[in-house]
Amino acid sequence: MSSFPGSPRTLRGAVVAVDASSPLSRLAVFQYNPDQVVRTLRPRGAPASHSATAADPHALWGAPVETFSLTIDVDATDQLEHGDPVASLTGIAPQLATLEMLLYPGVATVIENAALLSAGAIEILPMESPLTLLVWGPGRAVPVRIESLTITEQAFSPALFPTRASVELSAQVLTYNDLPAGDPGYALFLVHHVLKETMAVVAGVSGAAAAVSAGL
Repeated sequence: MSSFPGSPRTLRGAVVAVDASSPLSRLAVFQYNPDQVVRTLRPRGAPASHSATAADPHALWGAPVETFSLTIDVDATDQLEHGDPVASLTGIAPQLATLEMLLYPGVATVIENAALLSAGAIEILPMESPLTLLVWGPGRAVPVRIESLTITEQAFSPALFPTRASVELSAQVLTYNDLPAGDPGYALFLVHHVLKETMAVVAGVSGAAAAVSAGL
């Protein structure tokens, strides 16, 4: 970030899993914002319950299926230079653990399920992940499902804790097609849809005005 006094302050992106039992262990604020975010959108297919009929080229079966791909850099160089005790002891292992916890169930739930099995419970319901949000500025906070994390550790402390790494994160946006109406993520995505539609209208008006001005 530039040290020029007039430089705007850049917000940091984050991935947040809303887990009341362990909120801080699932809050991953990016140390450095990724240089690029790759988004892929494809039309949503017809639901499985839809009867097999001739394909309608104009049919929309809901919000598109959108995936995000980005690379997160984590580096303890500055902290080590300033003698940060946590970085000196464990490098960037805590930051990597925070990202990895997005894919782990809570320990308390694992222990509880093990106790139920030991007590003779016949059926144990699958563990559910908390609501996970990709936050990329105030105009984009969407519920997601993390599909993969690829962690490349690039430097190590004498105790072999990583001190520099890059993390390739892939996630699918969860829409109102994927979530029940009572889920908080349903409303969050609906707000995201409204914002996107509003911006498209603004762009249309601006484009029409520019075209008229150019023709005068």
